[in-house]
Amino acid sequence: MKSIKLSSILRQARNGEHYQAHADILNAISEAFVSGQGIKALRDAYAKLYELEDECYLRNQAYEDTPEIAEADQLRDELFLFVSQTIETNKLSPVAANREAAGRLGFVLDPYKDAPRQSLAKNTAEVTDFGKAISEESHAEDVTTLGLDAPLAALKEANEAFNRLYLERSKEKEERSKSETMKTIRPKVDAAFKELATAINSLYNVNELITKDAEKEQELGAVIDEVNAILLQLQETLSRAGIGSKPEREPEEQPGTGDDTTEEPDDLMRQNWLNCIRQASCLKVNMEKKGQKAGGNSRKRLVPIIMELF
Repeated sequence: MKSIKLSSILRQARNGEHYQAHADILNAISEAFVSGQGIKALRDAYAKLYELEDECYLRNQAYEDTPEIAEADQLRDELFLFVSQTIETNKLSPVAANREAAGRLGFVLDPYKDAPRQSLAKNTAEVTDFGKAISEESHAEDVTTLGLDAPLAALKEANEAFNRLYLERSKEKEERSKSETMKTIRPKVDAAFKELATAINSLYNVNELITKDAEKEQELGAVIDEVNAILLQLQETLSRAGIGSKPEREPEEQPGTGDDTTEEPDDLMRQNWLNCIRQASCLKVNMEKKGQKAGGNSRKRLVPIIMELF
């Protein structure tokens, strides 16, 4: 009998494939279909959970694509590098005043040279500390000598702007941790689909065995075939990506064979020889029980038995 194949393939799917597979399945199992079959409540529960997965998936995508964060970090790093390179370059300046100022500011810069290569949070902390250190009154004249007053002000502003964005993102992350995520919602969606699929399979079986309504068989069978096609396609996609096993297709029945248990000629020959040996052995035993030896006339009696087997 036909049935929707319930396997672990949905559990093995990656988030994007899982999301799309359930979207396709919901399209295949339409509202009109479930209303006609009396199982609308099951599809409604499934669709409601899928809506939550939809929100989680789209939120994940938006959260991972944060150009504002990247742009703010890049601006801050570029300003920091401008300040640090200005100091390093002026260490070789032919102007004595610039060379001396750069030498003194170089000692302030040294602990923070690798700030752009640190994690986002540590980068923020190191740029903040550097800004405080170089803004001390004792360095004011050297900063002015190298023309760094405006760049340092811009660096402070860019660092603070980045930190505001970063804190907002951290707050969003905290809120996400308290709500549904792809990890928590996926098993619920899969379970709801399984309940709906089991109901469809049961309806098909009841109709096949009892009701025998041809129109209903066609409606149920068409949906079962479409859902299985979606799951098969998903399995093939994952298999190509090295996830899970290759799908096993049911062998096509060869026309005119009647059954699939036909034995090869060699197999028939071996079976005939075995039958021959068994019958000969039985005959010998029976003859010995009667006090006869399996020789002479006895061997003559075995010949027609063997000939009949071939």
